[in-house]
Amino acid sequence: MTIKQLYAEFLQSAGICTDTRKAVAGAIFFAIRGERFDGNAFVEEALGKGCRLAVTDRSDLAGRERVALVRSPLDMLQQLARHHRRVKAPGLLAVTGSNGKTTTKELIAAILSKKFRVLSTSGNLNNHIGVPLTLLSLRDEQVAVIEMGANHAGEIRKLAEIAEPGMGLITNVGKAHLEGFGSVEGVLRAKGELYEYLAGTGGTAFVDGSDPLLMKKSEETGVNRMVVGPRGDLPAVCRIVKQDPFLEVEVETGEGKVRMETNLVGGYNLQNILYAVALGIHFGVPAGMIGEAVSGYRPQNLRSQLIGEGWNRIILDAYNANPTSMREAIGGLLQFAPPPRMLVLGDMAEMGEASEQEHRELVQWIGTLPVDLTLLVGKIFSGVCGPSSGVGPSSGVDPSSGVGPSSGVGPSSGVDSFSVEDLSTAADASSSVIVFGDTGQLEQWLRSERPRGYHVLVKGSRIMELEKLVPLLTG
Repeated sequence: MTIKQLYAEFLQSAGICTDTRKAVAGAIFFAIRGERFDGNAFVEEALGKGCRLAVTDRSDLAGRERVALVRSPLDMLQQLARHHRRVKAPGLLAVTGSNGKTTTKELIAAILSKKFRVLSTSGNLNNHIGVPLTLLSLRDEQVAVIEMGANHAGEIRKLAEIAEPGMGLITNVGKAHLEGFGSVEGVLRAKGELYEYLAGTGGTAFVDGSDPLLMKKSEETGVNRMVVGPRGDLPAVCRIVKQDPFLEVEVETGEGKVRMETNLVGGYNLQNILYAVALGIHFGVPAGMIGEAVSGYRPQNLRSQLIGEGWNRIILDAYNANPTSMREAIGGLLQFAPPPRMLVLGDMAEMGEASEQEHRELVQWIGTLPVDLTLLVGKIFSGVCGPSSGVGPSSGVDPSSGVGPSSGVGPSSGVDSFSVEDLSTAADASSSVIVFGDTGQLEQWLRSERPRGYHVLVKGSRIMELEKLVPLLTG
């Protein structure tokens, strides 16, 4: 089956399906193989549920009605998405980076929606399957804001070849997915694939003028760029007015100064706002509308969500974590939250050979901070802290210790804990740190101790599912 033939079927279909647990009737089912799944095992089920067409590489189904036999269903999905993107021809902006890409994407979409019909990536559909699915949802939108994620070299280049962006931005480069990239330099090379694609196709990159890494990378690739910043092509400037806990910012544009009250927590969101405002200026959105969009945006998807009701005031940022975002989130908590403060931190995944060192350095750094109680959970944190530290629920934590601001819990309070000086740091640590092997142990401890009155940051990689702890922290 050719792409044109498949596209004709797509136009008559109810959409695309890759999971038979979702709506299948009238849709085109793509039997995609993954590391942990094989859609080919569900072709018969999809046919039974009334799919219009099943795209598969199972040779035993050759000649069967409503079955298209192809070499690679995933490749066909990607080709179909690119063809549809070409037919619809929206202005397309690709957004990638180590941190902040989802919030930046959503803020940009909110601003541009004030003037245009906009499609943006839903949730976190930012990989080799998610990007094609997003593109295939294009209808009559004028602008598409597409998030691109990657954990290995070559992935951004592949996603760009599918989506064919005419514009792009890299939010920043940090210590994320080091297992796949090897180093921060590897991250920069991988994210820089977006600049290289744009340079080769005559596209435009939006670059933060205050980021020397990205400025240098954009120069090296020769991409046509628009510099964001006070003396740049897009002279947007953002300043924090206050945090309590939400950011209130003042933004300078070519039309003057605009003050915006946001629903965002943490000073690290300032760059996300800056990029979004700059794109709004570029697309000619009036300053007043930009302010309305930023003020009206509310983060979702476990990212910097404030939960203010209950025993504790919680910042839930449990979608992902790496050393850079961990430090930014913790720093953000310290900027606005008065004592007592609590950190609930889960393992940082996909760190590769740097994992132990990065976790150890993070714990040592936390020991220098004015944090009252730190709860660490996961195999990596447990390994870094070591069995000889006497830390964790297995070491005899007294459930009647009454942890909380009124209980005076600290290193001398009788709760089993350790000073991060035990990790050979010279820091004068005064906080309590308790380590748990898994979230089940931490859940048991929270049920027993019921800590109250804290400002709490809950952050860890997605595999830790720390959002499950929120009911135990709110009561």
